[in-house]
Amino acid sequence: MTYDHILIRYGELGLKGKNQKQFLKTLVNNIRRQVEREIGDRPEVVREQGRLSIPLNGRNPADFYPALDRVFGISTYSPVMSTDLDPATIEAAVLAELGQLPATDQTFRVTVRRANKRFPIRSMDFQLQVAEKILAHFPQLSPNLTDYDLEVSIDIRFEQAHIFFERRPGLGGLPLGTGGRAQLLLSGGIDSPVAGWLMMRRGVVVEGIHFHSYPYTSKQAEEKVLHLAEKMAAYSGHFDVHLVPFTPIQEAIGANCHSNLRITLMRRIMLRIAEELADLRHAKALVTGDNIGQVASQTIESLYAINEVTTMPVFRPLLTYDKLDTVKIAKAIDTYDISVLPYEDCCTVFVPKEPKTKPKRRECHREEARIEGLDDLMQVAIQNTETVRCFANGSQAARRSKLMDLLKEKDEQDG
Repeated sequence: MTYDHILIRYGELGLKGKNQKQFLKTLVNNIRRQVEREIGDRPEVVREQGRLSIPLNGRNPADFYPALDRVFGISTYSPVMSTDLDPATIEAAVLAELGQLPATDQTFRVTVRRANKRFPIRSMDFQLQVAEKILAHFPQLSPNLTDYDLEVSIDIRFEQAHIFFERRPGLGGLPLGTGGRAQLLLSGGIDSPVAGWLMMRRGVVVEGIHFHSYPYTSKQAEEKVLHLAEKMAAYSGHFDVHLVPFTPIQEAIGANCHSNLRITLMRRIMLRIAEELADLRHAKALVTGDNIGQVASQTIESLYAINEVTTMPVFRPLLTYDKLDTVKIAKAIDTYDISVLPYEDCCTVFVPKEPKTKPKRRECHREEARIEGLDDLMQVAIQNTETVRCFANGSQAARRSKLMDLLKEKDEQDG
């Protein structure tokens, strides 16, 4: 028996009420684009009641799995074979498929759902009937309704019966592009890529902002961040990273401010710059990988002092995560091995010996006032920010230029 389509379930989207149509439209477009990036062809995606399907047209369903595994908004999906509504035909299809499985001892259950109530056999009765046929032909299989190795699922529709044997897990969440746009402070460590990915899972289009301190940090540290962006681009098609030259500001902090407030002051200034970049990119929020108590700048007191400088929402999806949970996600999305490469970022290079864990806002104001021309230094950093568009295939240098030049070019094209 040949699988003829892939059935896609979208879970949470079913709760969206009047907005469901737009969410589904975005999900369909994302599936088409992701499959096209993976296999070269844009597939047909058919909307059915409560689900989507992709006709296979003779292709192996496994060809589609890598693409579907990277689409946010998919709850589960299954390769499906279709038959007519004759009970004998359905049973024959089930037996034929089971005959292709290894002849090992396994437990199984049969699940029948009847959307078509005109089907002549009740769901429970047909489950028993199919199970009896399976036991007669495959004595190595034994029924178990709760602890089973294999589930035989039969979905009785109005024109056909659909048969499938597995439910492959999707990423869940919401379709990318339904949750607005945000800027991620991408440091190069373990946490920030995971924080960005979690926001993407809620439908938010994310771009990266990386503050670099060349020559105190190496070009390898910058390339590390761009490689992380490539991994994230696997879920979105591309991922833009804005590279902000931060060295003059850090030198000014080091020359004029008390060392134990150095990290807090850097984070405050980073947020101020990030907010301006977010405005330029029409983003409405910032994202960080902060986790309460993990380092000195991530105590509640520090976050309170740092947050003061922006009125833009700052999302911290990892705030309550255990580090082991964050590492688990980092490994799952393939960013962990890159994040642990031993290239220092700007914060680790300039970290003081005894950073203050409970900074006061008035202390921050006093120290920042000692930096002559801070606003001008920030504007120079913004003017010299470079933007790199990264792709999952590694072509990260496809588009690299000053952010302000890109915005000017876009305005000319739009105008």
